[in-house]
Amino acid sequence: MRPFSSLWLALAAALWLCACVHTTPATLPEGFAAYPPEGAFKAVTPDGVVYRVRRESNKPYADMAFWKEALKKRMLEAGYRLSAEAPLAAGPRQGYLLELTAPYGPLDYGYMIAIFVEKESIQIAEAAGEVAALAKQRPALLAAMANLTSQ
Repeated sequence: MRPFSSLWLALAAALWLCACVHTTPATLPEGFAAYPPEGAFKAVTPDGVVYRVRRESNKPYADMAFWKEALKKRMLEAGYRLSAEAPLAAGPRQGYLLELTAPYGPLDYGYMIAIFVEKESIQIAEAAGEVAALAKQRPALLAAMANLTSQ
């Protein structure tokens, strides 16, 4: 199997295969196609950038400061390199955006994670792909993340 195919499968598994996922309403980013058309919100571009929006329980309850630190610590300890972090607003809600990279063979891959902490759940928007492809899609992804609703 080619290295890119292996990575694609690994990224797809990491982003899509979580048994405890709750679906959440989301806007399809420009240039993306929903995949599959039914079920949990997932989308992909022809150049292999994947995007997913989901919810996880906020149990035991913790605030944004906790989840922001926990997410960053977890990803850095897993070997990702920090590219950027910033606040991210979706309407009146304040969230957090973490942008990371990781090498895979001769290529580097990027990972964007946005979180919005609510009382009972955490809304998570994730995107991953080869660094150049992800950078090309970044404006559309940021716009989609900024349009997430709390429902």
